[in-house]
Amino acid sequence: MVKSDNLERAHLLVEMARVAAQLKEDAKAIGLYDDALAQFATDSLDPFLPELLRWKGSLLRDIGDTQAAFRCYMISLEKARLIGSEKAQAHALNCLGTIAQRRCDDKETERLYAEASQFAERAGDARLLGMIEQNRGVLASSHGDFVQAVAFLTNSLDAFEEAGDPEAISWVLNNLAMVHIRIRNFAEAREHLERGLSIAVNRGDVGVANIIKLNLADVWLGLGALDTADDCCAEALKTAQRRGDHLTAAGALKIRAAIERQRGALDKSIATLRIAIYEAEGAEDWLLHAEMLRELGEISRAAGNAGAARSAWREAVESFQIVGAIHEVAAVQAEIQLLAG
Repeated sequence: MVKSDNLERAHLLVEMARVAAQLKEDAKAIGLYDDALAQFATDSLDPFLPELLRWKGSLLRDIGDTQAAFRCYMISLEKARLIGSEKAQAHALNCLGTIAQRRCDDKETERLYAEASQFAERAGDARLLGMIEQNRGVLASSHGDFVQAVAFLTNSLDAFEEAGDPEAISWVLNNLAMVHIRIRNFAEAREHLERGLSIAVNRGDVGVANIIKLNLADVWLGLGALDTADDCCAEALKTAQRRGDHLTAAGALKIRAAIERQRGALDKSIATLRIAIYEAEGAEDWLLHAEMLRELGEISRAAGNAGAARSAWREAVESFQIVGAIHEVAAVQAEIQLLAG
């Protein structure tokens, strides 16, 4: 058994860690989570442990440390099973599903989400079922099944609104916007993002607000408002770099490269994209990798280097195929055909 003063200290440290994470002081938050974990013996089966491990894992996942996040989630699942908590098992399985999804293991992703859904239903946790529905929507979107993606995400939004969970609502609105960005429905995407940003700002959630600002930059880029896109991108990049968020920084640099390309600054665009690729190393985000290769092809074509464009786009197709992004595969293959034609 954990001594009551150790458990109380662990809870206090977790609260401090979550505040630090909200403020995007990620290194501090991870240290505080580690201090909280140190309050428990290695073989402890305290019911708080699976949650603590999951929260640390999610922070690591969000800043791009995928392998470390996976380890935290696996230990969380092991503890949850030993404790016999259906709710904790559902949470851990759902989180492991997000790792499998990032790693493009579709069969494992679907298995984990299905198992998580069963545990969540048995536990009677409607909010968790909403989270899983959201993850299924993101998975459907990555496979180019946008109708199904919108259906899953709309169901998730309804569940979170019924639960009165503004944090989760901001997540779903961002994911709904991402679907509309991919089908170039920028007006609808902007509406979802602006609503999500308002919620995140009101909550003081810097991390979600920054991701939404980055996606707004993508929307403004799609609408041809390069100056507004650049402003959003700069703000998102500054925040990401300050908190050591390599994944969001890479996404911001990819958009900045596209802005520079459209302004005709091709050398600058190439240099920016190279930094983006470096920032994304180790994050295991194949969709972002494919998007960066696609942008490299766009820059090469604009520079009049058809061979380099073709090579980059062929690599992009391979990466999009890994994640099952059939919509993007078809679009890039069409660009290759136009180049050849």
